[in-house]
Amino acid sequence: MIVRLNRVLKSWLPAAIATAVLVAAPHTDPALAQEDTEGLTAAKYRELINANTITILGASLTGSYIKIVDDIAKAVNDGHRLRVLPIIGEGGSQNIRDIMYLRNVDAGIVMSTSLDLYEKEPLFQNLRKKLQYIAKLYQEEIHIVGRTDIGSVNDLANQRVAFHGGAYVSGQLLLDKLGIRRAESVKMNFFDGLEKLKTGEIAAIVRATASPMKDFDSAFDPRYHRMVPVAFDASIVESFAPARLRSDQYPRAIPTGQTVQTVAIGVVLAAYAWRPGTDRYRRVEQFVDTFFSNYDKLLQNPKRHPKWDDVNLAAEMPGWTRFSAAQEWLDKNRPAAPSADLRKEFDAFLAAQGAVASTPAGQAEQDRLFKEFMEWRRNNNVN
Repeated sequence: MIVRLNRVLKSWLPAAIATAVLVAAPHTDPALAQEDTEGLTAAKYRELINANTITILGASLTGSYIKIVDDIAKAVNDGHRLRVLPIIGEGGSQNIRDIMYLRNVDAGIVMSTSLDLYEKEPLFQNLRKKLQYIAKLYQEEIHIVGRTDIGSVNDLANQRVAFHGGAYVSGQLLLDKLGIRRAESVKMNFFDGLEKLKTGEIAAIVRATASPMKDFDSAFDPRYHRMVPVAFDASIVESFAPARLRSDQYPRAIPTGQTVQTVAIGVVLAAYAWRPGTDRYRRVEQFVDTFFSNYDKLLQNPKRHPKWDDVNLAAEMPGWTRFSAAQEWLDKNRPAAPSADLRKEFDAFLAAQGAVASTPAGQAEQDRLFKEFMEWRRNNNVN
């Protein structure tokens, strides 16, 4: 499905986010050796490094959140001028609680449905005014692994189902919207859940994370495990998007050349709505400027998470307010309107694909087509 030119060009810039284990660097660390500290006293250095450090919440080490934050840190860290400290969080609603209430937490990765899910809870009153997004990131897929006798999500009715991390919220939301009532819903580590499936203690384990999930394929045992497909349904369209898990992502779990239908939920880099002029606002503002300005550097990292390919920093989040420093950066750096010549180039690109224009197929499709268009321009030496 082809995206109209104006919609494609509005999604001109990719975006996203994640994290890592915090280890104190030894004095022989090359990054520290290259840091310009000439003329700085120990007291001044201590002041600068504390004034220019921000923390970003991820989630467990086997998930995508922490890797995304780590990718960001590698792209923006600049000694005492700016430092991002990734934090291993719990994901889900706990990340929202920590952003709202935990001291010294500046930002974190949360689900796109956070506002709708939590704003009615006592702890989250006025959440839409207090939690703002820096950038929409990517979609994370719902992974459901069941016993071998579980052929579809409908088979989970009246069963004991386990949920990993934030899926205790998003996974239950999915099953509730599909009208699937469980005998019991329990919180459980995903890999512990794979073991419990072998003994029949649970019917399925559910996790929401970006694919490919670290270490999952090697832990999958077809004697005890089965990928459970999720057919897209009108009842879930407001909260989830259609998605597929592929055999190249999970060669042991999915037969070669096949896919497993599932759904996905959006992931957002969010921050507390600090008042402009405060020190906390300044820290986040400094981070946003450096992160957005160094996005190309992040994409050049060969070890970055593949989900960065799906990110569009300029993508908007309906129902959310963007952190003002992020919006200001985008407004200042937004490219000029496309010329008539660029329209002709794009039409030529469509013709080369044998495509016929039709209605847009969503943000991900817009991003994909725009990237293909830019690649086509490079291959044809179009400047």
